[in-house]
Amino acid sequence: MESVEWPVGLDIEKASAAFKAYDIRGIAGDPLTPDFAYRLGRTLATFLDCNSLAVARDIRESGPELHASFVNGLNDSGVDAHDLGIMPTGALYHATVTLPVDGGVVITASHNPPEYNGFKMCRGSAAMAGDELQDLLQVFLAGNFKTGSGSHLIIDDFKHQYYDDIIASTGLPNRPVKVVVDSGNAVPGPFMVDILKMLGADDTCILCEWDNSFPIHPPDPTRPSNMELLGKTVRETGAEFGIGVDGDGDRMGMVDEKGNFIHPDRLLALFAADILSRVSDSASEAARTVFYDVKCSIALEETIASNGGIPHMMRTGHSFQKLALKNSPETPLAGEMSGHFFFNDKWPGFDDTLYCTARMLELVGRDPSPENGGITFSERLSTIPTYPSTGEAKVPLTGGREETMALVENAFSEYEMVTVDGVRIRLAGGEAKSTWKGWFLCRPSNTEPILVMRAEATSEDGLAEIRQLVAERIGGHIDLKKF
Repeated sequence: MESVEWPVGLDIEKASAAFKAYDIRGIAGDPLTPDFAYRLGRTLATFLDCNSLAVARDIRESGPELHASFVNGLNDSGVDAHDLGIMPTGALYHATVTLPVDGGVVITASHNPPEYNGFKMCRGSAAMAGDELQDLLQVFLAGNFKTGSGSHLIIDDFKHQYYDDIIASTGLPNRPVKVVVDSGNAVPGPFMVDILKMLGADDTCILCEWDNSFPIHPPDPTRPSNMELLGKTVRETGAEFGIGVDGDGDRMGMVDEKGNFIHPDRLLALFAADILSRVSDSASEAARTVFYDVKCSIALEETIASNGGIPHMMRTGHSFQKLALKNSPETPLAGEMSGHFFFNDKWPGFDDTLYCTARMLELVGRDPSPENGGITFSERLSTIPTYPSTGEAKVPLTGGREETMALVENAFSEYEMVTVDGVRIRLAGGEAKSTWKGWFLCRPSNTEPILVMRAEATSEDGLAEIRQLVAERIGGHIDLKKF
């Protein structure tokens, strides 16, 4: 072991704050300097006590120097770096399954503004998160690292294996699917162009060229404002639907043939119905279960159940979903309101924009095109109910997290609730409590001093009743102006 001094000029408090719930993320240059990246490389090598890791990065200006310093840190602690170069995060996840490595790291800040960067890390194929990242931080701060002399191995042809594996899993659609893709000038763009060509799509690609200033809009497809250009292009080209891509290639969003934004939990419902249609009624409970996070609609729960599945609500966080699938290998699908989808039936349970795109083309491409008697994408979604909701509101968290959550629990103690991630309360109203049903969610953010709140009901009257009840029960303690 070697004791390494704290880097000159690196603020300990800022460096520690970069260790978030799901990854490491912060401003490039302060605190994410080359010294930070080198120290992190040595930290991860020591913490995992591993021999080899796959490494990739996105296209950010700070990427090359952070990448080089991080690899040097791995090498100086005896770890071989299998360097994939510029790749989407989904490709890095795939490398942890297919290459002879003990895990992987992608240097990316996803959809965050250009001045940010970060590190997403895997132990084996499992994403590191939560307490494990805080344990990693303690090694980072202590500075006692193992030593060695690792190799830097350039993997030039990995993307071809990656593409081939996607095609082998999904097969080719039965017909060319007419689709528009908006990659927001982020890293997945050229890879999306490649895979759409291989899938035989009738595609239009916009903003698929790299530009790390993201000049047109942020690459975050869960925000309707970022999908307006996509919707316009879909209408102009007569495409069947449009796909929006996030900054690092592990999430996706969609618009229908009219350019209307589709909430990701509705896409999860569509995928769930498709997968469950091929699961036997005699299959195990695990094989009929679909995981989803606490922010998803009642409509998803109903769709899973009506297709013979078992809905299972979980806490928000892509790493927790992937861990749940590892612990339940028969479970075929998981997903989140944030646009992460995890296929575990024919794919190893990680989130990957390219793979999700291939699955959507496979699903739609089984049927005739709308011009040849098939249904439109909006008609395909019409079987999934749309219920009134507040949308996602962010309100200030003025007290402690635990104290605030205890207050909310006590205020609704007589109601059925789920507490895996904040507090989600089930409600019903009207005559004999059966005219409407709904829910209210209050959860503290993992990254900001805010509470994330959302409510949904099967009728407008029900939603109004829920909002009134929330105001009566906790309005004196929590600022609800934005709810």
